[in-house]
Amino acid sequence: MPTPANSTVVTKYGHFPYAEISRDRLIVVASYGRKEYQRYVEMEREAGLALFRLINAARDEGLWIIPISGFRTVDYQAQLFNRQVQKQGSEAAAARISAPPGYSEHHTGLAIDLGDGFAAGEGIPDITERFGQTRAYQWLQKNAKDYGFELSFPQNNPQGVMYEPWHWRYVGSEYARQVFAAARRGPVG
Repeated sequence: MPTPANSTVVTKYGHFPYAEISRDRLIVVASYGRKEYQRYVEMEREAGLALFRLINAARDEGLWIIPISGFRTVDYQAQLFNRQVQKQGSEAAAARISAPPGYSEHHTGLAIDLGDGFAAGEGIPDITERFGQTRAYQWLQKNAKDYGFELSFPQNNPQGVMYEPWHWRYVGSEYARQVFAAARRGPVG
């Protein structure tokens, strides 16, 4: 259930807490993989349908936007976060790159990491700041709002999270706006 808009929310290293959405509210929006690694990308139903419309509109303009990562369980996020703690040396440093478990927008089913299918063929890796230099990103900057999406972590964001041009959240429904109300207002204090 979303947090009431007038309540104070405690963050962890700048990340807001999010409940894990019920799996019965998810749809598969893509599969993603390289070589033998393959996974399904899932989103909350309404967000997923909006993403399909966004991808189709971009395709009509000659772009290839690919979903890379959507819904994540708290347990899977814990694995990702713990890997970053090992690499970065502390939870605080890891949290600039990856949300702690229980604090990832991906738990909601309303967040999606996107890539540029054409840039991948040019050697630009997925999920890096270089996505911000692609035609797909430029198109998203201009058009994502028309499909209910916004960039979660722009440069110099008030949460102190690393710039993530690939990470977008769906805010196109009343439910989604409630889920992200605190994050959209920014940290208190």
